[in-house]
Amino acid sequence: MSEYYQVDVKSITSGAPRSKFKEAELETLAQSILAAGGLLSPLLLKQTGIESYEVLAGDREYYAAVRAKEINSRAGEMVNAFVIPDKMAELAIDQFAALHQSPPTSPPEASAETATPAATSTTEQRLTNLESRLDGALQDMKQAHQRDISRLEQQLTQLQQQIPQKVEPLEIFNTSSTSALLQKLAAIGIRGKNAEKLIQGIEQAREQSAFTSFTDVVSRVKGLGDKRMLTILDAWGGMY
Repeated sequence: MSEYYQVDVKSITSGAPRSKFKEAELETLAQSILAAGGLLSPLLLKQTGIESYEVLAGDREYYAAVRAKEINSRAGEMVNAFVIPDKMAELAIDQFAALHQSPPTSPPEASAETATPAATSTTEQRLTNLESRLDGALQDMKQAHQRDISRLEQQLTQLQQQIPQKVEPLEIFNTSSTSALLQKLAAIGIRGKNAEKLIQGIEQAREQSAFTSFTDVVSRVKGLGDKRMLTILDAWGGMY
């Protein structure tokens, strides 16, 4: 299935020389691309590398997009395009040609040898079929795009849920279990009886009421002076 992309203009090449097109025409179309915020008629591209493409159809539009990038490198950086699989290249080129044919300004005179109702009907039916298939491809791409967005949103939500939440030091004093306090104190070098006495003081104090500030902790916990509190805050301030 063909995929619709925003492709960097600098990653595209064309087999048609730029000199084939009138610069005035390219300039006018480039200004239109910038004014409209993009190329409204997507290029048909084939992928030639990981980040490289070649124009299958739409060389004039491609060079106009190149000119738009020359005028405004940021606004003209990307271009709308369909990346066509090799097996669909011929069909896509035929469709592009049919959809970009200029209608005659006045109806040609019909002759018995060259114009028949059957021929006109066949051409109209072919165009109808091509347009129908293009509409179907666009709908498929829109649905695939929406599925990709939904999948990315789910993955983002899962990643956000996996990010640990930072625990404030005062919350550690108020809510951590004995084993958790032992681990956190051991991480900053307070172990053994010193840690046990400190934890006992913390638990006895918070049974009376929750700590409201670090000054409150220092004043109510025996053996916890200002210097030791500063050491704890330096270490626990980055804990998750």
